[in-house]
Amino acid sequence: MSEAFRYELTATDPEAASLLFATIGARFTFHPSDRDFSYHEFRAGDEALTVSRVELAGSYSSWGDTEMFSVVHGHAGRCDWSTRDEAGTGIGAPVLFRPRSPTLFVVDALEATNVYLTSHLLQDVADTVYGSENVPVAFASSHPASTSLGRYWSGLARLARDTVDSGAFEAPLVRANLTRHLAVAVLKCFPLTGDRQTRSLSMAAQTRRYRIAKQFFDDHAPGPVTVEDAARAASTTTSLLTRAFRANHPQGLSPTEYLRRARLAGAHADLLEADPTTGATVAGIAARWGFAHPGRFAGHYRAAYGVPPSTTLGR
Repeated sequence: MSEAFRYELTATDPEAASLLFATIGARFTFHPSDRDFSYHEFRAGDEALTVSRVELAGSYSSWGDTEMFSVVHGHAGRCDWSTRDEAGTGIGAPVLFRPRSPTLFVVDALEATNVYLTSHLLQDVADTVYGSENVPVAFASSHPASTSLGRYWSGLARLARDTVDSGAFEAPLVRANLTRHLAVAVLKCFPLTGDRQTRSLSMAAQTRRYRIAKQFFDDHAPGPVTVEDAARAASTTTSLLTRAFRANHPQGLSPTEYLRRARLAGAHADLLEADPTTGATVAGIAARWGFAHPGRFAGHYRAAYGVPPSTTLGR
């Protein structure tokens, strides 16, 4: 995963504001209608996701487009917008702006939280969630699919803002989870083109496969089971099962990663209960749970529990 960045940006010159926008692939010109124009932004993100809190003083119009999918959620002020096909306000409800879709803004004293997601990320998540490879992501509207879904996005945008403000965004796992939630939420909250019922059936099938295989792993982790065994239990293929895990597991684990984690948990429980004075060893417990290489087991264990397995056994 790429490194996170954090910037605080300020400009009072319209051309400088345009240059700041351009650094995230947003090509907009700013045309103030008074002398009170100022631009202030706090921005955090990585190569796939950017969360931006923007404050713009004064009145201005702006015209341009973006290379990324962006969701604007205005909290105060005025933010009228129009594309070739639609128009509305960005205050009080989220608005989705799509790549290469020129937009005109008329703004006054705007405060907003903006979320930017790369096209590659959104396409990859759509392929995983809906199982629709080589079908480009396309939205039918910039408006949320329903009022309730608009409110759902608003809550998620607040969560993203709070995560950035708290500093937790710096942690790769936190950032990965937030990125996935935001990407799935965009696909859910804004109407995609095509057959919604077909997409829903695909999601339901993936969820069913995931739950069956997850339970299979939980029940049979001590035994000599494989990912192929779990796929058969879920009446699917290993590739489709991998897609189901990527789409449904909170951390996007693959079936192999989930099985390894389940076996690590079992080994951890055995280490806690074992008595080294009776001959119990880390290598023996690791082998019992399918870890043939003690060094690799120790690395996985330390990553999961923060200490070497020998420390747990010696307690």
